Amino acid sequence: MKKQFNPAHLPRAGKYYKNEGLKLTGGGEWKSALCPFHNDTKPSLRVRVDSGGFKCMACGAHGGDVLAFHMQRYNLRFIDAAKALGAWEVSQ
Repeated sequence: MKKQFNPAHLPRAGKYYKNEGLKLTGGGEWKSALCPFHNDTKPSLRVRVDSGGFKCMACGAHGGDVLAFHMQRYNLRFIDAAKALGAWEVSQ
């Protein structure tokens, strides 16, 4: 039985972040939102809706895709986050 991560099965970043309750604002490649990693009152989280990359300008939380965001937000290991997002495959 073969188990592997398939990044093609990760949700699209824009849809994922909206489903996570982030209200993305602004134009251009980077959108802004309230950061869920700290008690944010002004949008300090920057998100790329194409790649899923994110960085909070206040608390420093950062990552390169929705998998990294999901791992940090829910304190999950890589495999558990990949399974939760539907990107972990088991084949024979």
